[in-house]
Order: sequence, then structure tokens, then C-alpha cells
Amino acid sequence: MRASTLEKILFIIFDCMASAMCFAVFFPKYMDFAVASVLIWFLVFLCAGLYRRWLLDSRTTHVLHILKTVCVIYCFAVAVLFGNKLNTGDFFYGVQHITGYFFSVWFSVSVFRLLICKILRIFLNRGWGADCILLLGCTNEAREYSHLFQNNPQLGKKVIGIVEETRGNMKTFEGLQILGTYSDLPGLIKKNNVQAIVITHRNSSEKKINEILYWVAHLPVQIYLVPSLWECTKNFKTSNQPTLVHTKELQELFVLNILPWQATVKRIMDIIIAVLLLVITLPLLLVTAIAIKLDSKGSIFYKQQRIGLYSRPFTIYKLRSMRSDAEKNGPQWAKKNDSRITRVGKIIRKFRIDEIPQLICVLKGDMSMVGPRPERAVFIEKLRKTIPFYASRLKMKPGLTGWAQVRHYYDNDIEDVKIKLGYDIYYLSNASILLDIQILIRTIYVVLTGKGAQ
Repeated sequence: MRASTLEKILFIIFDCMASAMCFAVFFPKYMDFAVASVLIWFLVFLCAGLYRRWLLDSRTTHVLHILKTVCVIYCFAVAVLFGNKLNTGDFFYGVQHITGYFFSVWFSVSVFRLLICKILRIFLNRGWGADCILLLGCTNEAREYSHLFQNNPQLGKKVIGIVEETRGNMKTFEGLQILGTYSDLPGLIKKNNVQAIVITHRNSSEKKINEILYWVAHLPVQIYLVPSLWECTKNFKTSNQPTLVHTKELQELFVLNILPWQATVKRIMDIIIAVLLLVITLPLLLVTAIAIKLDSKGSIFYKQQRIGLYSRPFTIYKLRSMRSDAEKNGPQWAKKNDSRITRVGKIIRKFRIDEIPQLICVLKGDMSMVGPRPERAVFIEKLRKTIPFYASRLKMKPGLTGWAQVRHYYDNDIEDVKIKLGYDIYYLSNASILLDIQILIRTIYVVLTGKGAQ
């Protein structure tokens, strides 16, 4: 088990224990509500991002983040519980009592967490639980980072081997085994449970870096570049600043910059909006289904396999807008004035009615309300070879709508794909609840006006 996984499990267990003990001490007469209070604290800490990895962060930062979270809930609790009892003795007594409770929660949670981190750091120093890392390229930078991680086990990173561009005569480099070539990366990453790769390749051209990313960008691993390679990706930086690793800098690619609590809220919004839209549009779906059946032969619904987060396949559902034999000559993009589109299909595509059944995919968790559109495997394989950084889209959960969809129209050719990729990359770097709300509002305008439809 990785140290980060054990860290999260222990945090949850001891946070619940600490909040339960504090509740029992300060509110012994209300133990019927103890479980509810524990659950509330868990959800608050989850939304506040307190269940991410804290092991390698500053202890002061960790404790202050807990304090900030507790203080926000404290102010809310005082306002709700005692807002109507100002200038009374009960008010001041109650505030003192609840202040003691919240202080004890902060203190006990902080102490437990610091002890957990202390123990896990001891394990890390002994080589247990570190994240596995691969270095790409036998270079001076690879030598430096190899020595850095080997000499500083408290960083929680262990280099398990080197991967080269092509097979050579060397079997080892700086005491590390050369495990294979770039084309072996997917298998090596899965086999060795690799959490991160560091690209130290000699060739600094964008094309060469894209060839490397072809093999790894769709996988759930962190991707870092050494400083000498930053220039080749100057048009694609998803992190605002380099990551500092024990005085050495690395640039991380494909970082989804959304705060932990916002990610939780985003999922809750997905479920609520999907349920509401399915209920509201049910009469429209029934009418459309009848129209499709009367207009052309074939099924009402159309399902197809698409590729989602980290290349996971899933089934997408749509109302059929094309003839049932639309792909008798193989997969192809829809074109302007496409003859395969039926009469009803033109209408439902214009107002995006055909997309409504995808709300089922949102409820299942395969998609989000906002994100890059899911693509088919045959097109992804073609596009990621020719378009730099196209595979970055697979670092995000696909969406029913997205920044690219409200800013551009349906894909007609490769140039459209490149333009929309730029918008997807922007979303990757700037993801937030506010941006999601803006996209959803723009989507309403697109749906009502039929903007960009084919």
C-alpha cells in the first residue's frame, strides 16, 4: 500500500474518532446526534480538501488549513444556533461552550494528523510506501534526479528504473535498470503501479515530446518535465508555476486545476442537474421518440462506445439523428449539410435534443455536465498521433457540454479539432465551479438559438 493511501485512510478514521470524542465530552446529553455530527465533520473536511495528500507538506500549513476550516464552520454554527439570543446570558454561555467544542475538535484532529504524518515519514525514510517513478532518458538530468530521490527518501518518491527511446546495449544507468523503450511505457506503468514519470529526454523538440506523451498522456500518472525541456511546451503549460522538489524544479503537464472542495461540489451539481433535466425533458423525449420512429426506419436511441477519463471506455446514449446505415462505409465525422442526417435529426441536432439521453451517463459517473466531449477510440488513435497534446483531453472526465462546445461548433475537420483542443486545454488549466456555471449558462443560449448546429 502507498503511504498516501494509508495516510487518507488513517486521517478519516482518526478524524471521526476525534470529532466523536469531542462531541461526547461537550454534549453528553445529545449522543443521539453524535453520528450525524461525525458525518458532518467528515463532509466538511472532504469539501475543504483535507483528504488530499498532506504528508510531504509543511506541518504549519496543514494545521492552519484545519484551523481555517474549523473557524468557518464555527462562525456558521454560532450565527445559526445563537443568532436570536443576543444580549442574553444563554447566548454568552452557549458561545463559550461551543467555542470549547470547536477548539477541541481543531486541537485533537491536528494532534492525531501530526502523529500520523510523523509515523508515515519514519516509514518513508525506511523505503516503505513511496510513490514509484520512471525516468525517461539516460541524461545528466536523469542522473541528478535519480540521486536526489535516492538520497532523500523522505520525499516519498522512489525511482524504479529508466526508460529509453530505443533499445541499446546498456542494461543499467547509474545503478538503475533500463526497463524498456517508450512504447513499453503503458505496460510498465500498469505493471509497476507507477505514479509519476519525469521526462529528461535529450531532444527538446515539441514533436519528440508529443511522441512520448502519445504513450502516457491518457494514463493516470503525473507527468513532469525537467527545466531544459520547458521551452518545447511553452504553448502548453497547465500549471501556473514549476513544482519545487527539494530545491530542484519540475514542470507538471496536464494539471486539472480545480480545488478539492469544488470537485466534490461539481459532482453533486452533476447529479442534481441531471435528475432535474431528465424530469423536465421527459415529455419532450417522448414526443421526439415518436417523431424519430415515424420519420425513418431504425431504433429510437443510438448507443456507441466512447473513451472517457484515462482512456476508460463507456457507452454513450443519444437520440438517433442519422439514418440507421449512416456508417456503412466506416466511422466518419458529420459534415455540414450531411445527407445522412434525417429530417427530424436536423431539428434535434440544431437544438441539441439528441444529447439529452447522455444525462444517464452523467448520473452513472462516466461523464460530467461540463468537460471535453467524449470521442470514439478510432478517432482518438488518429488524432493523438497528429495533434500535439491531444491526449491531454483524457485527463478530464468528458462532459455533456464544455468550453469548446459553447465557443466553437461541431467538428468538420482536423482544423476544427485543433481549435477546440485549445479551448479544452484552457478548461483544464482554469477549471472551477464559476467557469462551469458560466459554461452551463452559455449552453442554454446555444440550445435556444441552435448556434453551431449541423
